[in-house]
Amino acid sequence: MAAFSPESLARNVRSFLVEQSCIMEVKADFTPMLGPSLVRLDPMRVKQLQNETLYQAIDELCKMSAQAMNIKCPLTTCEKLIVSDNTLYLVWERDEEKSVSRLIGLLKVGRKKLFLYDNDRNTYEGELLCLLDFYVHHSGQRKGYGKSLFDFMLQSERAKVEKMAFDSPTVTLLAFLNKHYDLSNAIWQNTNFVVFPPLFDCIQASNESAPEGWRRPATPRRIGNPNGTTESRWLEGAISGHQSKGHGQGNPIDPDTSTEGTLANRANQAKQRKAHILSSKPLW
Repeated sequence: MAAFSPESLARNVRSFLVEQSCIMEVKADFTPMLGPSLVRLDPMRVKQLQNETLYQAIDELCKMSAQAMNIKCPLTTCEKLIVSDNTLYLVWERDEEKSVSRLIGLLKVGRKKLFLYDNDRNTYEGELLCLLDFYVHHSGQRKGYGKSLFDFMLQSERAKVEKMAFDSPTVTLLAFLNKHYDLSNAIWQNTNFVVFPPLFDCIQASNESAPEGWRRPATPRRIGNPNGTTESRWLEGAISGHQSKGHGQGNPIDPDTSTEGTLANRANQAKQRKAHILSSKPLW
């Protein structure tokens, strides 16, 4: 094993710290591929980039995001984006004096079907726009890059921040949302997603039919109801094109969860098993 002198070891450490403190700089011009400083990359656009240098730069930025969250594997890579339904947003800049392109931050969103509950333990089901990854290099923080990137995403997705869900947000992200969008009192879900109380402000009455794309949960949900029954509610602004599954005309089926219904179902199953045994051929 080669021995390292204290001087060489200190030199290597200083070199490592300098590399970590710099924004991702690449000696290439990304303008023909990315265009303006704020860019939206859906899976098709990522595939059309066809530039290995840019792919590697994006992946390195994603690794920095993972390191900032203390996780081993990056949440985002170009390879994963191409085969997903998620959308990546980048903020970058071109330095003509140094002839380099700088990747400053990234943001990834996607639509997820979630089961949620509010502070009163009422349950909800629906498809929401979710923030899945968000990172701005520390040397670019407190300079407006993150706010510009987030606002660009909201404008492009035609979304409202209070109607979004956030996947495992860090303390920094929660502080960012509170500072710039006045979102507080986060409601943590069992899935580590976080939503905020304004999401539940516009609720349809439970006796009305669900909007297109929303349905009553197939499994009875008894969270927070002492009577053991389910009070299903639907959030405003359902996504069309996601019809509920069921029999016949595609209508959802509400299971009979009463005691009488359960006993009758068990009796019918026992009757069917007995008839099957009697009608089968003997093994001897």
